[in-house]
Amino acid sequence: MSTCEITDYTAWQRWVVPKALRTKPVHRWFVFPHSFTDDLVKALIGEWGLGDRDMILDPFVGAGTTLLAAKECGIPAVGVDLSPLAVLASRVKIGPPRRRAAEQAWRRIAPELRVATNRATVAEYPELVRKALPGRSLPTLHRFREVIEARCRRGAERRFFMLALLRILRKFSRAVPTGGWLSWRCDASPISEAKSAFRMSIEQMLEDLSFHRSGNGRKWAAKQADARRIPLAAESVTAVITSPPYPNRHDYTRVFGIELMFGFMTWEQTRRLRYQLFHSHPEARPKRPASNGYSEPRWLTRAIDHIAEAGERDRLPRMLHGYFLDTYLFLREVRRVLRAGGRAAIVIGNAQYQGIPLDVDLAVAEIGDQAGLIPSEVRLVRERGNSAQQMGRFGRRASRESVVIFRR
Repeated sequence: MSTCEITDYTAWQRWVVPKALRTKPVHRWFVFPHSFTDDLVKALIGEWGLGDRDMILDPFVGAGTTLLAAKECGIPAVGVDLSPLAVLASRVKIGPPRRRAAEQAWRRIAPELRVATNRATVAEYPELVRKALPGRSLPTLHRFREVIEARCRRGAERRFFMLALLRILRKFSRAVPTGGWLSWRCDASPISEAKSAFRMSIEQMLEDLSFHRSGNGRKWAAKQADARRIPLAAESVTAVITSPPYPNRHDYTRVFGIELMFGFMTWEQTRRLRYQLFHSHPEARPKRPASNGYSEPRWLTRAIDHIAEAGERDRLPRMLHGYFLDTYLFLREVRRVLRAGGRAAIVIGNAQYQGIPLDVDLAVAEIGDQAGLIPSEVRLVRERGNSAQQMGRFGRRASRESVVIFRR
């Protein structure tokens, strides 16, 4: 097991939950669960003395917090993610249209927004979307989408209004995420409120454009790519700030299934994305690059065996072995793209299965060492409770949430 020092950084505990992002201009346009905040990014930027000649990478860009925080500090940054929803949210935040252009586009769009008068089936959407948005809901939202595509003259405008539409889908959806899955409800908002909800979404985003820092858009980018195969040249970044999915069995193609299949993908494409994701959920079966140089730490193998013996057989042990293999592959890429002397911060949470704790942060530190990075510190930022199901069976047992610090 890694002998990396564990230091107390619990003053950062509010920075590893997304609550603060929901009220911050631009950041609030779309927020992913388990996000860290811009405060954490800016603290690391200050600590590491980064400036406008540096380049920050986030290989799990999510909703773009790292990129936007870097832009607010004037530091170039790039992010990658397999999810087209993540890439869209990130691109809109770092490269929105100018406020005047967005207001002009809104004046073209608003008069054409109407609630559908019938329940005509919109056959091009997967069954999940049709079930989640029944009756006039899907025809109405589809109409909004058509108006956006017809009335927006530039890509930045189209992306801006599409994100504004995606962020209100859950208000009208009968399928909503609870943990890592979708649950069904009967109290979705009536579709008659769609135009007012969309207007409120747009008005908030237009207001936030007043706070957005303009700059050379080429210095900030989000790309659809795999963290295990980062499309950057060797030694091209000076810092990495990221948070891979936690090994919590949450499948983000299900959490965001309605948004993905309304805005981007067919059911089959979504399933292929599910299989290719980081192995943090049991359904993943990714195609990986060769894992030369990786050997699962013995203590980690014993811990996973113990979890299997306690009743979590087959899919969970396979997921955990795959998770730490993927951790090696992405950290190997981090090592490749980092310049000598560069730093990396990995936000990660420990886990419990059948009441058995698993020190994910220490495993990440040791696996990073295998990948050629130098682990310098594990910063304990938060103690979080186990799931309600685990708590009911095994009592309350806190798990660390940590920031693992590496240097190259």
